[in-house]
Amino acid sequence: MSLPGDASLSLDQAPPLSIPASFFLLAPVAIAAAGVLLLVLGVDPLESGGRPGSGALTHLGTLGLLGSVMLGALYQMIPVVLGGAVPAIRVAHAVHAAWTLGVTALVAGFLTGPGGLWGIGGSLLGAALVLFLVPVGLAMARASAQTATRVGMGFAVVGLLVVGLLGLSFVALRGAGWLPPGYHPTTWRIGHLGLGLAVWVGGLLTAVSWQVLPMFYLSTEIRPAARTAVTAAVGLSLLGVPIALGLGGSIELVLALLAPAGVAIWAAHPALMIPALRARRRKRQDESLTAWFGALVCAPATGLCAVAAIAWPSPRWDVAFVLLAVLGWGGLALHGMLCRVLPFLVWFHRLSPWIGKVKVPSMRKLLPQDRIRRGVLAHGVALGLLLLAAGTGSDFLARIGGLALLVTGVLLGANLVSVLRVRAPESVSP
Repeated sequence: MSLPGDASLSLDQAPPLSIPASFFLLAPVAIAAAGVLLLVLGVDPLESGGRPGSGALTHLGTLGLLGSVMLGALYQMIPVVLGGAVPAIRVAHAVHAAWTLGVTALVAGFLTGPGGLWGIGGSLLGAALVLFLVPVGLAMARASAQTATRVGMGFAVVGLLVVGLLGLSFVALRGAGWLPPGYHPTTWRIGHLGLGLAVWVGGLLTAVSWQVLPMFYLSTEIRPAARTAVTAAVGLSLLGVPIALGLGGSIELVLALLAPAGVAIWAAHPALMIPALRARRRKRQDESLTAWFGALVCAPATGLCAVAAIAWPSPRWDVAFVLLAVLGWGGLALHGMLCRVLPFLVWFHRLSPWIGKVKVPSMRKLLPQDRIRRGVLAHGVALGLLLLAAGTGSDFLARIGGLALLVTGVLLGANLVSVLRVRAPESVSP
């Protein structure tokens, strides 16, 4: 089955719905857990990036929210967009289990300090990455598509590998009495965070947006030259940063090498996509699109915050940068995607076979707009409150922001579960 208007998209090799859906459902759990953490700890995790609560909060966002959705999205997008079936697709269930337990153990390890949980979390996440990257890498290597989306997704997957290796090195070297040549913890942490956000998250978000936004929102197509330029900038950072880290390069060099990807995803990409979405052929209000607009507005703010953190070093700039990047730019984009893509997948897998046989609801009716609106509004309120808390040091605002984050997770989770509860018509036997 090819999608109308885009012959390059085919759902014939799509994985079972349970695979992407299981990863997508981890996102609201991670958001709610982050909210509970802030309700308990108050402003402490927002005071400095070096505090245990801050590490737990950051990894709930990067691994629990962003990483979980992106793993599920890759399982779905590779066969659909690139035309390459992921081999041993049922292994994805083992990846899901190892990823879930690994993130849980790692977050608990941050909160409890050095000990077994840190090593358990790292081991489980390492196993999840191996079980994910091997079949996904084979599928991408065999894929027939030759597009900027394929190259961008490839860069993102390689970026995930590098980020994972850096993260596992922190686990292995934590508390070690020696450091390997070229290892400078602060520089490597900057490379780890920068590659994770700019190449892994940013590379995949931009690559997928070339296909998803025209498909679901009928936005105008982005010029091939512009797509190529954005993709090439991400690839340049992916190539340069690991080499600089391996050779013991300075912080300044690593930041300079991260700059091409940062400019591409936080400046060029929103400058391309906002006009394309505003010129879309379908003008009907869509609250998931509101989330996408929010993410695209947060993108340049994220870039400016990164520049401010470099120019005027301060823990507050660092925390604001992570909040904008994870909860604002990445989080809002994925919130919008989940509220649009999951109803489509449920409609395709469970309802589309009955078209012409019985009356089936439209995809839009599977998740009412007012429910999406409440979730996106809570998400935006939580982001605003937490930015204010980080800037002012207010414990009250941090806890209220945590409550808003908890509400966001509950609303998003309820929306996703309500969609997954939709079943095929009972009046017709398969």
